[in-house]
Amino acid sequence: MGQLSKKNDVLLQIEKLRKEMNDRYKAQETITPELLQLSVELDHLLNELHLHP
Repeated sequence: MGQLSKKNDVLLQIEKLRKEMNDRYKAQETITPELLQLSVELDHLLNELHLHP
């Protein structure tokens, strides 16, 4: 049960980061260091999901 809960937490974080990235990109229409950092965090979370199914 703990694994499923952790996976759901990660999925929620991913969804939140995706929304934040989209909102920032719409507002700025340019790749900023902050946007790049969000993208890196998103990749990290996705990798975490795939490494621990």
